[in-house]
Amino acid sequence: MAKRHRLWLVGLLLVAFAVSGVWSGSRAPVMAQDNQNLLTNGSLERPYYGQGASTRTVPQGWNLWVGAGAPEAFPHTDRVQVLDGEVSWNLHQGYTVFTAAGFQRVGGLQAGDTVTLTGNGWVFTCNDTSTSCATSDPPYRRSDTAAGAVLKVGIDPTGGTDPNSANVQWSASASPYDQWAQMNVTAAATGDTVTVFLYMTQTAGLALNNVYWDSISLVRSAPAATPTAQYAPFVVPQSVRPDGSIVHVVQAGDTLSAIVYAYREYNVTAQSISALNTGLKPNTRVLQIGQEIMILPPGSVDPTTGKLRPQGAPSAGGTPEAPAAPTPMPTATPTGGQGEQVAVAQSPSPAPAEGQQEVPPVTYVAVRASYFPFEHGSMFWVENVDQVYVLTDGTTPLEGTYKAYRNTWREGMPETDPSIQPPAGLTQPDKSFGQAWRTYPGVRDSLGWGTGTAHDYTALVVRQGANITISGPDNRVYELSEDGTWRAVDYYGQP
Repeated sequence: MAKRHRLWLVGLLLVAFAVSGVWSGSRAPVMAQDNQNLLTNGSLERPYYGQGASTRTVPQGWNLWVGAGAPEAFPHTDRVQVLDGEVSWNLHQGYTVFTAAGFQRVGGLQAGDTVTLTGNGWVFTCNDTSTSCATSDPPYRRSDTAAGAVLKVGIDPTGGTDPNSANVQWSASASPYDQWAQMNVTAAATGDTVTVFLYMTQTAGLALNNVYWDSISLVRSAPAATPTAQYAPFVVPQSVRPDGSIVHVVQAGDTLSAIVYAYREYNVTAQSISALNTGLKPNTRVLQIGQEIMILPPGSVDPTTGKLRPQGAPSAGGTPEAPAAPTPMPTATPTGGQGEQVAVAQSPSPAPAEGQQEVPPVTYVAVRASYFPFEHGSMFWVENVDQVYVLTDGTTPLEGTYKAYRNTWREGMPETDPSIQPPAGLTQPDKSFGQAWRTYPGVRDSLGWGTGTAHDYTALVVRQGANITISGPDNRVYELSEDGTWRAVDYYGQP
């Protein structure tokens, strides 16, 4: 960034931080569910309440039945495993087989009413605690399927609360490792109340066993059909067009989440696709056969190799192509339980001079963050995108290069590796920082050992296009530029 523009961003960050401080105010209420959805809180949003154990919580309107083991249950904010809204419902227990079912009783029906339950589930299982089966490609972790995990959804038309009852009518079973699967079942109520179940079990207890549920609906329907389990990723990716764009023509059975998965090698998200297609929202559930959906704009992909072009790289004709539209920044989500709120705002960019191109809009957000110092750089973790930023020193400790990595550490995983012993006076990073330091190639070699411990704080994060500015806990602003370089500025030292 040019110095004047950089100082303007730093000034914006300071003003925003002064205005928000430790933020206050109320979070916007969760949007009302579709009128046809008979469930309370079908998207499994906050608030969550404790049930039976301090580490077991359920979303408002829901209950949890446990048949084996002692799973923990929490709201989950990693966008990879969030299909609708801000959070999904995560149940997990390491090294042990567990069986559990979320359930909700739904009244207001009449005997004979036919209802259809639709639920979406995701499974992640892994027996490698050193890497947590991390990969550099979406969905960033690859499961060990030896867990024998099985999901299904069911309806008890009598309104009972025991999923082992012979009254329950079940969908087909699914084992959706590292992907969303949609399960459906239809039943006729025998009275004024039915009960819906989200059921999970396994045959082997691996070190890491996680199930995620999201986007559940119960609607009145016609009498129906054979229960099904529809896997999200069974979408055939379509060819790159001669202009370097990718446009997906919707086929029967395609869903937006399935399309995102099909084009995962291009690092697209539901948000980035939505930004390219007017009227298409990230949580759109119904697509029209024949509908054309822009996946990447012209110039994004080399038609010969099928690989992404670097931003600004020339096409075959020698003309620089426009880069793909940036993914919109997700809004911040509090982790819950501490009563904190998140302030999100947008600010107009400075007006461009005559003849200059208009600069992208600026957003800033106050969010939980953490900082860890190293011999040759530092790391930041930022909650709302759940990423670890690795900043490696250059010729001075105030500038260098950086990379962003998906955070793959979760509660219940080992915080450190006891076989790694740091030299005297230095430290081994822990939790999210330790996971990135140990598992992502080159990170440990570039940063060296830790020189302190993690510092948790409230950060102001300013984004403009692909440029990111983060307030640190050390009276500095860290500027992360779209070219992969960073620099630190003492914001109290600015004129």
